Amino acid sequence: MTPFYKTSILLCLIGFGAIAQGAPLSSKISLGGFYASGQNNTTGQNNTTLTAGLLSLNIKKDRLSSTLSTSYLNSKDGSKTKSGMGDTNLSLGYRLTSEPWLTLMGKYKFATGDSKKGLSTGKDDVSIQLDYFKSLSLKTSAFATLGYKFTGKVSGQSMQDTPYASIGGGYLPTSGLSIGASLDYRQSTYKNLKDQTGLSLFLNKNLTPKVNITLFGGYDNTETTSAGLTFNYKL
Repeated sequence: MTPFYKTSILLCLIGFGAIAQGAPLSSKISLGGFYASGQNNTTGQNNTTLTAGLLSLNIKKDRLSSTLSTSYLNSKDGSKTKSGMGDTNLSLGYRLTSEPWLTLMGKYKFATGDSKKGLSTGKDDVSIQLDYFKSLSLKTSAFATLGYKFTGKVSGQSMQDTPYASIGGGYLPTSGLSIGASLDYRQSTYKNLKDQTGLSLFLNKNLTPKVNITLFGGYDNTETTSAGLTFNYKL
């Protein structure tokens, strides 16, 4: 589970937004909440309930994009409940081609969460991924992500580097409303946990020219359920 919605969903929203706006420079701040119950790839536990407050800043200029995000976590494992700041994530992307979009992305996880509370592994991670977005028509799109995470290993834990991938589609039923779904795969960070294959759904609705909301959720083969809501404001 992760307190940030899947890269594939974000990719589709960014792609639709860029087609609609066509702006060379844009920035957005997002606030929201997240819930997940099931397998936890941070602590290596099978039965964890996580709630989180989300905060992120996204900036795009021409071919370049960057996102800085963090969260405040509340994690419950059995009778134990622990709270605190989560890890901080920085991603930098460069769009290689346009229509279809092909973007090379580098991601770095700073282990700012408290590992003693089970809110972080205590180790930094590095990921590299390739994102694909194709507008099939004025209302439909296809997207995919292929990535690999170099995991910061914790001494005494059976951890591994992990590949991940997503493929999906988006649809614009009306102006200002987008919906979509993706099939997602991620190898488990811990060798003793199951690899995760699941379905993610999202809905994005414009409330004003500067404000929109995103609803998202997912379920996978480890019986992990996740859901969230973000409010996004264009600066």
